[in-house]
Amino acid sequence: MKKLVSALTVLSVSSLFATSVFADISASATAKWDATAKKDTTSALVVTPLKSLSFQYAEGLEQFNTQVGAFDVTVQGQSGATDFELSSKLISNTLSRTSDASTLNVGVVWNGDKLSKTTETKMIDTAQNINAGLEALAQSTAFAGTGRTSAQNNFTFTIDSATADGTTAAQFKDLTDGIWDGEVAVQFNANWTTTP
Repeated sequence: MKKLVSALTVLSVSSLFATSVFADISASATAKWDATAKKDTTSALVVTPLKSLSFQYAEGLEQFNTQVGAFDVTVQGQSGATDFELSSKLISNTLSRTSDASTLNVGVVWNGDKLSKTTETKMIDTAQNINAGLEALAQSTAFAGTGRTSAQNNFTFTIDSATADGTTAAQFKDLTDGIWDGEVAVQFNANWTTTP
């Protein structure tokens, strides 16, 4: 009986040792998306983001990936309008976290022009023949018609700079690991010119 117990003990210990030595290593990660739902089919100007932004740090490149943020723009035609302008302006672009005072600043680019918080970027100006990317809205049948017209395009989003404890971080690789969140907001302004 003692030999049987000893044999089982040795077998159990051997099995435990084999399991711990040859254990697999695994990891998992969770991706999260902010979710809201909104419908507006009556406003003169409606802009709808078509995807959320999720920046990931690429360790080999020592930078965050670039995101393409698609959006839909719908305008209500204003009968009798002679010209139409659509511009955009950066409202907020800072991501932060509660674990420390570090921040990330998101850059937003439209057709090679970086949006700013102080100057509006023209997206459409029919008087100046500016309409790259949103041509459907620049047609007189759209902005001066009686119906609603939509067009889709996208901004390019990048993590341009960072701060660590209130001072500018020289390199992204110097930041402590973690998650930053916040809101990137772009204001769109539309203007219809009419003759009296």
